[in-house]
Amino acid sequence: MKSKEAYEIIDAGWAKKPNGYRIRFQRQVDDAIVTDYFPDPDDGPWKSEVAIWRMAWRLAESKQSDPPDINAGDLINITVVDLEDNPVKYYATNQFEVFNQIDIKA
Repeated sequence: MKSKEAYEIIDAGWAKKPNGYRIRFQRQVDDAIVTDYFPDPDDGPWKSEVAIWRMAWRLAESKQSDPPDINAGDLINITVVDLEDNPVKYYATNQFEVFNQIDIKA
C-alpha cells in the first residue's frame, strides 16, 4: 500500500472537527420568539470549541431572572452549533448541552 492510499483510508474514516462554531440561542423580540446566533452569521465563526462553549456558559450565567424566563428578556436554549447548525457536544461532558433550557410551545 502506498502512503497516498493509506491517508485516503484514514481520511475517509477519521472523525472530522467542524470548521467553526456559533452559539445558537432564543429570546423574545416584541411578541415573537426568535432564534439568533453569536457571532452573527455575517461575521466569522469562532475556531475554538472550548472558547465558544465558555462564551455560551457566560451568556447563560448573565440571565436576568432565576429561573430563566423568556418574558424577562433572558437568552434561553443556548447551545453551540457547527456551521451547518448541527448541535456540538459539550467538550467537558461529551454530551449535548443546552443552557437555560425552556420548552417553547408552538
